Amino acid sequence: MLLIVGALLGVAAHALDTSKEFHNFVSNTWSIEEGLPQISALAMSQDSQGYLWVGTQAGLARFDGHRFTAYTPENAPGLPGTYINALLTDDAGNLWVGTYKGLARWRTDRFVAVPVAADANTAPNILALARTAQGVVLAAAGSTVHAVENDLLYPYVQLERPARALLVEGPDLWIGSVGGVYLRQPDAALRFIVFPADARNTATRALLRANGSLWAGTSEGLFVLIDGRWQRYAGTAGLSHTPIEAMLLDRDGNHWIAELAHLTRLRSDGSFERVVREGSGLSIRSLFEDREANLWLGSQWSGVTRLRNGWTRRYSERQGLKTPLLWSVAEADGGALWVGSDAGLVRFENGRFTQVIEGGALPHPSAYSLRAEGDRLWIGTRYGLAVLEDGALSTPARFEPLAALQINGIVRDAGDRLWLATSSGAFRDDGERVIRIGEAEGMSDPRVRFLLPTQDGRLLMGTQAGLYEIRDDRALPFAADLGMPPALDITVLHELANGDLVAGSLSELLYVFSAGRWHLLGKAQGMPGNAPFFLAHDENYLWVAGIRGIGRVPLSDLQALVDGRSSRVRGEMLLNERGDRRGGQKGFCCNGAGNSKGLQRGRTLWAPSRDGLVALDTQDARMPDAPPTTLIERVRIDNEWRPLQPGQLMSLPVDARDLAFEFTAISFYEPRSIGFRYRLLGYHDDWREPDEAGQRVTGYTNLPGGNYRFEVQGSTAADQWSPPATLEFRIEPKFRETGWFVALLAAGVGLLGLAGYRLQRRRYRQSAMRLEALVQQRTLDLAEANQRLHEATQTDPLTGLRNRRYLAAQIPKDIAFYARELSAPTPHPRVLLFALADIDHFKSINDTYGHAVGDRVLQQFAEVLLGQVRTGDYVARWGGEEFVLVFRPMPLAFLPVLGERLRSAIAAYPFDIGAAKPLRLTCSLGLCQYPLLQGGDDSLHWEHLLELADSALYRVKRGGRNGWGAYQAKAGVNAGRVLALLRESESALEQSSELNFIGGGATEAARGILELPV
Repeated sequence: MLLIVGALLGVAAHALDTSKEFHNFVSNTWSIEEGLPQISALAMSQDSQGYLWVGTQAGLARFDGHRFTAYTPENAPGLPGTYINALLTDDAGNLWVGTYKGLARWRTDRFVAVPVAADANTAPNILALARTAQGVVLAAAGSTVHAVENDLLYPYVQLERPARALLVEGPDLWIGSVGGVYLRQPDAALRFIVFPADARNTATRALLRANGSLWAGTSEGLFVLIDGRWQRYAGTAGLSHTPIEAMLLDRDGNHWIAELAHLTRLRSDGSFERVVREGSGLSIRSLFEDREANLWLGSQWSGVTRLRNGWTRRYSERQGLKTPLLWSVAEADGGALWVGSDAGLVRFENGRFTQVIEGGALPHPSAYSLRAEGDRLWIGTRYGLAVLEDGALSTPARFEPLAALQINGIVRDAGDRLWLATSSGAFRDDGERVIRIGEAEGMSDPRVRFLLPTQDGRLLMGTQAGLYEIRDDRALPFAADLGMPPALDITVLHELANGDLVAGSLSELLYVFSAGRWHLLGKAQGMPGNAPFFLAHDENYLWVAGIRGIGRVPLSDLQALVDGRSSRVRGEMLLNERGDRRGGQKGFCCNGAGNSKGLQRGRTLWAPSRDGLVALDTQDARMPDAPPTTLIERVRIDNEWRPLQPGQLMSLPVDARDLAFEFTAISFYEPRSIGFRYRLLGYHDDWREPDEAGQRVTGYTNLPGGNYRFEVQGSTAADQWSPPATLEFRIEPKFRETGWFVALLAAGVGLLGLAGYRLQRRRYRQSAMRLEALVQQRTLDLAEANQRLHEATQTDPLTGLRNRRYLAAQIPKDIAFYARELSAPTPHPRVLLFALADIDHFKSINDTYGHAVGDRVLQQFAEVLLGQVRTGDYVARWGGEEFVLVFRPMPLAFLPVLGERLRSAIAAYPFDIGAAKPLRLTCSLGLCQYPLLQGGDDSLHWEHLLELADSALYRVKRGGRNGWGAYQAKAGVNAGRVLALLRESESALEQSSELNFIGGGATEAARGILELPV
C-alpha cells in the first residue's frame, strides 16, 4: 500500500496553472463509449489503489484511465441502489458509497451494505458523506446525520430540516440544509445560520472552506459567510443568483464553482475566469482533484472530463485573430510578436492580437516569412516582398523580379547583406538591385527553403535538392558525400552552440554534422517521426517543431550518438497533431517550411499553426516523475473470471490448465501512453509485450502442473517501469506429471526395453530371411514393371501401335541387321521400304462427327494397315492421322505393288462410325526405299528418307489424294544433293531431274491388285 501511495504522490505536480486560461488545459473526456454505466457523473472519488470511482444515475463505475468497470446491484449484491449521490474514501482504504437506497462500503473486492441500526429494512437516501477528524464516517439522509460504527448507521445529529451537504473542519461540523446551514460544535448547542430573507427556501448543495472564507453553493446562488452571516457573493457576475451544483478547492488555491451551465474559477488573488459554453453548457454536477493534480469534471450529459496543465498555450480567434491559419512569427519591440497569417500581418501583445496590415494590402494575403529589424519589418509573401517601415507599407522597385516568387526566408549574412530564399533561387540585395543565385551558379534545383548564416561566417542554403554553401555568389554543395544522401529535400537548418549543424528534411529525418561528417537521426535512432520546420536548442535539449508537432531530444544523447558511444537517443513528442500513443498532448502544429517558422524566447517556444499561435513552455514540459501503479485485476480460469485478493496465493485444481490475466496501470496523466510487459516465471523468464498497444489481457493454454509467478509492469511514455505486480499460483500436477510417475515410467521402460531387446533379436533373424526373399521378389517385379513402362513409352495409347519413340530406336537396328543382305549383289535389288500413310480429309471427320468418331476411325485405320503387313514388318503411329509402315527387305520392283495395295485396302474398307451407313475413306501414301542411292551409299539417315516419303505424300495430296507416290534417285546422285533438294522448296524437288517420281491412284487400281510375296 505504501508503494502505491508513494508512486501516486511521486507523480503529483502543481494543480491547474492559475495563469492559464481554461481552454489551454489538456482535456480528455470518457463516457458510455468506454463503459460508463450512464452519462451523468454525479459523484467522484479515488481509492487507495488509485482507481477513480464515478457514481451515476445507473450504477457505480471504477476507472483506471482506460476503461470503466461497472457495478450495479445485479452484479454486486452489496450495493443497495443504482442512483449514486455521494462517494468518500477514508484513510483505511475503504470506499463509501451513498445511494438513494442506503450506504455501502467497498473494500478490495466487494461491497458490503451498511444498514440503519434501528431498522435494517430502512433505505435512507444518502445525499452527502464526510469524515470526522477521528476517522468516523458521517452520512446525511433526510433530517438525520448518521455515523458509521461496526458497519451500522447510528444517529449522530438530529435536525429539524433536511441535511443536504456536510463539511468537517477539525471538531466542527457544518451541515448544509434548506434556508441555511447548521453548525455543530463540541460542548455547544446546535446553531442554524440562515440565508438572507430572499433565500429562505434555498437548498444547500455544497459547502467549502476556500481562501479564508466559508462558501455555500445553493440552488439559488453562491453565498459567503461574513462576520457570522450569510451574504450573497457580490463578485463575479451571475454567481450570486445562478444555481450552484458543486465546488472544489484545488491544491494551488483555485476555487472552482460549477454552475448549472458554466464553470467559474476564483483565484486566490481575487481574479476569476468564467468558462461559458453555449447550448447545453458544461452541465457539471461534480468536481474532483486526483493525486496527480488532474481536475475532473463530472457532467450531467457527457460523462467525465479530465483537465491537466500540459505545457502549451494557444492563442487564436478568441484572442482576436481573424483567421487561425498562421505562417510565420518574429520578434517585435516591447516584448510583442509579429505574426504572419493567411490574411495579412498581425501583432501579438499582452495575450491579444491586433490586425496591422490586411491581406489585401500585401502582394499576397499570406505573410509567409518575416524579418524584424528595428523599425523595419520585411514581409515575404507567396508572391513577392513588402516592407513595413515607420508605419508605411511599400514594395521597393528593385524587388520587382521577385513579384511572382514565394519568399521562404529573409536573413542577413556576416557582411550584413540581405538574402532572400525563394521558390526560384536565392537573391542578394545590394541596395540598388537584387542578384539571383540559381542554376547557372551551380544549383540543380532553384527552390530554396532555408538560409542559415553560421558562426564562422558561412551562408548555408537548404534547397529541395540538397544543401549548398553560397560563396562568391556561387552555390557549392556543402559536405557532400559525407553521410547525407544527395538531393535531400532540406526543410530547416540550425547551428548548435558547439558549432555542430543540424539539418531537417521532408523525409522526417534529421542529420547532425559533427567531426567532419553527417550522422543520421531518425526513427531507427529513437526519434519520433516528424518533418521539421523549426529547430532550437537550450541548455539541455534540441527542440524540433514540424508538421506533426513539437518534440525534443537531449543534447547529451546527440553527443553520445555522434561520438559513437550510443546508437540511440531518447527522442520524445510533447505536442502531437494525431494524438499518437506516447505522442504527448494533442494539438495542431506546425505550418510552413522556411525561416521564421518558429521563435525561441527565453523558456518559451512560439510556433505558427493552423489553430493560432502555440506557445510551449520548455521548463514545464515534464513527463511523470514516477511510473504508474500496476495491478493484476483478475484471472480467468477455464473461461471463468475471478477477482483477486492482494497477496493471494492461488492453488488451482489439476484440470485448470488454461489461464488468462487481466491487468492495468493506473495513471490519469496520459493513460493512452502507458506500455506493458509481462512474464510467467516457471514457464518463460523473458519479458514480453502485448501484441497491440493498450492490450491489457494475456493468456496461456495447456500449462503443465507446477508453481508459477505471473509478473506485469507498466511504463510511462519515457519508459519508466513500475515495480512488477505479481500473482503466485500453483497448478496441482496430474499423476503423470509427478516424480513417482516418472520413476515408475523409467523402471517400466527399462524392463520393456530388456524384453524388447531379446524379442527383437529373434524377430530380426526372421525378418532378415523374409527380407531377402522379398528383395528377390521385388527385383523381379521391378524388372517387369520397368519392361511395362518401357513398352508404354513406345506404344500409342489410342491405336495400340508403336509410336515415334519406338521408330527412333528400332529403325537403326533394322538397317544395321539387314545391311549385309541389302548390300549383296543380285540381279533383282532388294530394299527396305518405308510407307507414310495419311488419311484424306481427316479434319472434316472431326469437324462433322466429333473427335470420338475421329478416334474410332484412327483405330480402324490402324487395323486395316496391320492387315497389310507380313511377319517382321511393323506399323507405327507417326502423329495425328499419319502412320508409318516399315517393310523388311523385298525386291524393289514390288514398291508400286505395295503402294497400290495399301491404297486400295483403305479405299475398300467400310469404316464403322455408329451410323446406318459405313464411312468410306481414302488415304494418300508416300513411299521411300533404303538404300535410296545406287553404289552402296548409305549416308542418308532414315529420318531423311521419311522426309522424302513425306514430300512424295504431299505431292500425291496436291495431285488429288487417294493415291501413292515415291521419289527414286537417278544414277550419280549423291547424299549431299538429296539433302539440298529436301531443304529447298517443294517445287524445286518436283522439277529436279535428279530424282524420278513414280506414283499411282484410283485409276491404276482398275488394273488389278498385285499380291506381295510371303
